[in-house]
Amino acid sequence: MREEKESGGIPGAVVSRGLLAGGSFRIFAVKADALVDETMRRQDLSPLAAAALGRLMMAAMMMALDIKLRKARVTLKLDGGGPLGLVVADAEPQGKVRGYVEHPEVELPPTPSGKLDVASGVGRNGTLVVFRDVRMKEPVSSQVALVSGEIAEDIAGYYRFSEQTGTAVGLGVLAQPGRVLSAGGYMLQVLPGSDDSLVKTVEERLRNNPSVSRLLEAHPDARSAMEALFNGLEIEWFEDVEFSLSCRCSRALAKALLLESLGKDISEDNHEVRCHFCGRTYLFSKEELKGERFSGADGAKVEGGTAE
Repeated sequence: MREEKESGGIPGAVVSRGLLAGGSFRIFAVKADALVDETMRRQDLSPLAAAALGRLMMAAMMMALDIKLRKARVTLKLDGGGPLGLVVADAEPQGKVRGYVEHPEVELPPTPSGKLDVASGVGRNGTLVVFRDVRMKEPVSSQVALVSGEIAEDIAGYYRFSEQTGTAVGLGVLAQPGRVLSAGGYMLQVLPGSDDSLVKTVEERLRNNPSVSRLLEAHPDARSAMEALFNGLEIEWFEDVEFSLSCRCSRALAKALLLESLGKDISEDNHEVRCHFCGRTYLFSKEELKGERFSGADGAKVEGGTAE
């Protein structure tokens, strides 16, 4: 396998945010066709795995911008007991995102309506864990039971149960073998003082839009998709944030992880460390590893099978 030496980000998603209906709602919207497509290619994901991971990564991007600190990170860990296994995504407000699926090859029959069966792939009997790292002492974590395994409803459930914030989330990925056709989503949060009739109007608009991925596929960006969905309701947009796939792995940290796992048993001629998040592979010879000891002094830690 070819070893990658660089870890530069590849652009491919834009998140827009603003205020809807005269400041009655906060609105986040994302269009991430290229980013999810590149993730599918890098990690050799099945369409089902791409749909699940794409949804979670888009949720992480929007949630990262929900934090008002620039140096922060949101990590989402979804473990529903389904055949896809653990699904992880993390994002930073500066526009960095990454994620992985434990079993990327899994495929399942479609739902009766012909859609990818994300809920069965993820599982419905598990938890969503949300870590918010604002570079203070320890990251703040919250764990909630899954609502459905569809991911969008589970994110909305997190806000409802952990933050007591009325939130509507829509996430969609339209994928076929080897290719993502559309990926996008939105997140709306009701602000204090919002008129009940206005809330009902927005809820009705969302109910009448059955396919998030089709809505985003029909528009060039997330802003125009939301303006079409909420036609007649004013949207005040703030700045857009471009996100790219960006991994924190490195050769030095891969070596630290490998030495920690091997201990004194460096018997094989060559060793390989593969990052779950980006698929990058690091190769080490026995000669390179011999004589070195892992002390942990550089602060490396293991997350998802890679040193970060």
